[in-house]
Amino acid sequence: MQRLFAKSFLIILLATVLVAPQAALAMPEIFPFDQLKSGMNGKAYTVVDGSGRIEAFDVAIIGVTDEGKGSKRMIIAKGSGEVIRRTGGVLQGMSGSPVYINGKLVGALAATLKEMDPYMFFITPIENMMEMWRLPDPKAQLNYQKIIKAQEALAPKPEDKPDDTSESSDAATDTSADVTAPAVQEAALYVNGFNAGGMTFLQHQLQPLGLTTLQAVPKAIEQGVDVNATLEPGSALGVAIICGDFSLGATGTVTAVNGKDILAFGHPFTHAGNVNFFMTDASVIGSVSGLTGNGVKLAGIGHIIGRINQDRDSGISGILGSFPAVVPITVTIRDKDLNRQETYNAQIAYNESLIPKLGASIAYTALSKMADSLAESTVDINFNIKTDAIKSGSLSRKNMFYNPSDVGQVAVVELMQALNLVCSNTKEEVNIFGVDVEIAFEMDRRTASIISITPDKKSVKPGDTVNLTVELQPYRKPSEKVVLPYSVPLTALQGSLALEVHGGALVPVTKPTVPGIITADSNRSYEDKIKDFLKTGKNNQLVVELGAAGEKSDKDLRRGLAQAKRLQARLKKEGKSAAKVDNKIDTDYIIDNVMRTVLTVEKV
Repeated sequence: MQRLFAKSFLIILLATVLVAPQAALAMPEIFPFDQLKSGMNGKAYTVVDGSGRIEAFDVAIIGVTDEGKGSKRMIIAKGSGEVIRRTGGVLQGMSGSPVYINGKLVGALAATLKEMDPYMFFITPIENMMEMWRLPDPKAQLNYQKIIKAQEALAPKPEDKPDDTSESSDAATDTSADVTAPAVQEAALYVNGFNAGGMTFLQHQLQPLGLTTLQAVPKAIEQGVDVNATLEPGSALGVAIICGDFSLGATGTVTAVNGKDILAFGHPFTHAGNVNFFMTDASVIGSVSGLTGNGVKLAGIGHIIGRINQDRDSGISGILGSFPAVVPITVTIRDKDLNRQETYNAQIAYNESLIPKLGASIAYTALSKMADSLAESTVDINFNIKTDAIKSGSLSRKNMFYNPSDVGQVAVVELMQALNLVCSNTKEEVNIFGVDVEIAFEMDRRTASIISITPDKKSVKPGDTVNLTVELQPYRKPSEKVVLPYSVPLTALQGSLALEVHGGALVPVTKPTVPGIITADSNRSYEDKIKDFLKTGKNNQLVVELGAAGEKSDKDLRRGLAQAKRLQARLKKEGKSAAKVDNKIDTDYIIDNVMRTVLTVEKV
């Protein structure tokens, strides 16, 4: 990551030297909300087709809504003219289109009336939107410019915004309005790189956040980074959460530009407040008129050109040339049956509530795109999260999964849990420098059952190591034998010692918790929770543990501890130490059952 940062910095310097800076736009004069009157006329500006040309349509003010302190002020208007007739009304994607009266900025086209007149719409007053520029931005510039890649920066020439020659009406009429129809005020999420299965998985992950409207668009737009991009009111704009081989974001229209600061949309994207999203340029592909209501402007996100820093009720704001912190993710998929491999790369905007869900969605989609079917398949997954959350600098885990219907959804659960755990530090925000995921799959059922356990000795002493020969019966294959060592505890008292041998993911009856499931525990530190997660058993492991033999009395517990102390003292005197083994081994199969055996502990 340090090398990436250095390279990025050099690219920016070269681009700054070689490309002439564009003149920055200044904020126009504002038309105050309290001076609006019904009957006033103006113009709105937006892009409606693949030409990229900003076009104007006529706007007539119908009235205003203002319910007092704390409520959202809105302006009701109606569009007309050749452009709006051509599109069949106001389109979803026109959100943010600036509305002017006599050259003064009124606000942003923000919402339409559901299943009503497609030419009617709401305008968010520009005064409301400008408040976002005054809000604090604690997420600013985290790991500045990590997302810059080695490529030439382009400097597109902005087109001149059409002059506003519309005249206003001076009719002194009542400007209040009573509108009962619900307003449609949402940004459709555009996705690219996700297949049908990936979109379904992603939609399920985003559902709790209210982001459920996903639309696939073709990847016909050049992507990358443009450090010298310019925008103007009416330009198409994108806000993205994922960029790269997979894309997730929304498009709308720029409302206002003041130097490097922009306002857009006129309504929230995720309504998450201070955010850290990609700002992109956008290309309009075309528009589709609605049969019974508003149509849709199809567009795709393009180059990363800045950072979206506020996502509020009145719209979004961002900064050109200022880039967000990101989490690079690389997913390599290997098809063991066909001996082929594919690697996918993407960048997730740093948002702790989204990283786990989006990281898992990317991994699942990459797998489902490579696999003809995920049913009756076995998956080996190995992931490494580079982070300063732990001293070693990385959190790594391997596991094996099988599922008769969709192994992919099961296989990415631990990745989601690990990312969620890393992002759950209540003391400070941690850094995730990258996520590497390797997944190998095959159309085969690699499960096995334990059919016998044979200890190399039945009579043992505390501290002894016993080798258990475990016979496994793989699914529709010949049986195999493996040796599992077990260290007899120094606290083991004379008598029977019950042992349970099971798969790493199975829970022995003596354990109250479920391996791999992260639960809130105020008594456990953040570091301890990570250690516990890494220690949880794996599906392809054989594990031996003490079995259920009833609860020991306080007297027996004290006796066991006293015995352990005596034995430790004796071993120390003899210059020895108690044998230490992991009591678990890896196998080539997912172990799906539990079996018990009993040893006899001799008196010491």
